Amino acid sequence: MSNPEKSVRNDAAIALSKCGRKAVFPMINLLDSKEWVIRYRAAEVLGLIGDETAIIHLTKLLTDEKDHVRYMAAKGLGNFKKKELALSLIRMLSDENEYVRRISAVSLGNIGGKTAYMSLKKAAGTETDERAKAAMIESIGRIEPTLEENQ
Repeated sequence: MSNPEKSVRNDAAIALSKCGRKAVFPMINLLDSKEWVIRYRAAEVLGLIGDETAIIHLTKLLTDEKDHVRYMAAKGLGNFKKKELALSLIRMLSDENEYVRRISAVSLGNIGGKTAYMSLKKAAGTETDERAKAAMIESIGRIEPTLEENQ
C-alpha cells in the first residue's frame, strides 16, 4: 500500500478487496495513517468490499484534509446504496475540489431518492465546473425515473 509505484498500490488494493471481510479491520486501521496515499487506498478497498462496518469510517473521511481521500470516501459510500448516506454526501456537493463534487454526485445517483434528487438539482444550478455539473445532471437523470415509479 505504500509502494512508490502507483500500479503496485492499485494491484494491492484490488487484491485486498478480493479478501473480503478479512481485510476490513486491517484497512480500517490504515485510515489513521499519516500518508494520504495509504488512507486513500484503504478507503478504496473498504468501498470495494462493501462491508457495512466501514460506513462510519468512510463517512469520517469526508472531512479529511486531502481531497484525494475525500474523493475515495465519497466514491466508496456510493457503493452501499443506502439512502441514509445521502445527507453526508450532499454536503460534499459544495466541496472545494471539483473531483470530490463530481464523485459525490455520482454516488448520490447510485443511492437515489428524493433528497438526493432535490440536492443534485440545486447544486447543478450553481455548479461552475462543467464536468461536475455534467455528473450532477447525469445522476439527476438516473434518479428521476425511479421517483416517478414510486409515486
